[in-house]
Amino acid sequence: MLPPTNGKKQVYNDGVVRVGLIIVFAIGTATTVLGYPSYTEMFDDIPDLVSRSTLVCKGEVVYAPEVMIVDNPKDQVATATVSMDRCFKGRAQVVRVVFDAFTTGGGHSGGPLFRLTTGDHDLFFLKLQGDNFVAVNNRSGALPISRKMGPRAEGSDSLTQLELDFKAGLNDPDPELVLASICLLGAIKHLHSISELLALLDSADLLQKTYLWEALLKLKTYSVLPAVAKFFADQPDPPIELFLPRDRVFAMEHRLFHQVSRIQDTSALAYLQQFALAPNPRLRMNALQALRSIEDPRTAPTFLKALEDDDSDNAFSAMQGLCRAGRWGRNRLGAQLGGV
Repeated sequence: MLPPTNGKKQVYNDGVVRVGLIIVFAIGTATTVLGYPSYTEMFDDIPDLVSRSTLVCKGEVVYAPEVMIVDNPKDQVATATVSMDRCFKGRAQVVRVVFDAFTTGGGHSGGPLFRLTTGDHDLFFLKLQGDNFVAVNNRSGALPISRKMGPRAEGSDSLTQLELDFKAGLNDPDPELVLASICLLGAIKHLHSISELLALLDSADLLQKTYLWEALLKLKTYSVLPAVAKFFADQPDPPIELFLPRDRVFAMEHRLFHQVSRIQDTSALAYLQQFALAPNPRLRMNALQALRSIEDPRTAPTFLKALEDDDSDNAFSAMQGLCRAGRWGRNRLGAQLGGV
């Protein structure tokens, strides 16, 4: 899910977005959330979605039946009509897309639902099922996207053309669709150029910077870590309850924590070691996870200090990391001696 501007929320969970141990309460109804950072969009994987789809296009939902309130949601689906503007894989002009057209009286859906609303403009990842199309992934089957189009790159692959369209969206007059475009670029995982993202950093407000940092960390651009470290240091403690959209920056802080946990590059060791001893326990947790995955004996002093972490889970993580670092060092020494 990306920050929608069309009044819909891709993932429904009783009107509550749960972010780790922090509970984010959506203001308004369970089905109308405008421009909220989503925990789930951190996991969007554009290459995977493209590979699993037979049709990847962006377009507008010209008609979708209204959602029904039912007691038994099993098999309550409807079909929407979608007019495609541009296709990146496969070809289509108008297609029928099956979606979940229900909600229960209590709001509990039992899992992520794929919802479409008349007027939505999205990037669709679809596969054929009988005479209609279905989403390849309920959570990411339709992602909000700018209507702006990049130049045609004749002979290019789907991901290259998507990159050009996402970059065109960076100039959308709607700031929410600019954020969506930033997220989409990060979700491609490899770009021909990151210059467009870097250029935005100078003029971005704090919220947009957090989106840019997240996308650049996904793209393994660790030159942004000094700025991210300063952001973490300057951030006040978050409230127990994050009310959106007021607390969007706090929600993005959590998402940046997650990106820290995914770093596996020794060039970032200094910052990971700094984060592992930071005041915020969740930042420490994610940094320790990254250090464990790197398995470098130089991390041993940090793990030793982290054994005294007030958080028992973090202390246990440090113990695991210390064992791994020691084992990695012994194996490396053995390999060197064996080659003598």
